[in-house]
Amino acid sequence: MKTKTIWFALFLLYFGLLALPAQAYLDPGTGSVIFQVIVGGLLGAAFAIKTFWRRIVGFFSRRKPESERVD
Repeated sequence: MKTKTIWFALFLLYFGLLALPAQAYLDPGTGSVIFQVIVGGLLGAAFAIKTFWRRIVGFFSRRKPESERVD
């Protein structure tokens, strides 16, 4: 297992140091699109957490549901 890790690290180091420069062009609108994807993902995650909050709390709590409790 340790030798595989060493070989993998050497592989990444070798190709990381020998990477050729990319001849790429980023359009000025690319940053805007990336920003929109990040904001949309964060808002989607926030909405999902808001929607399923009771299930999330119920999953992590050790209390019995209200229908099974005997007080």
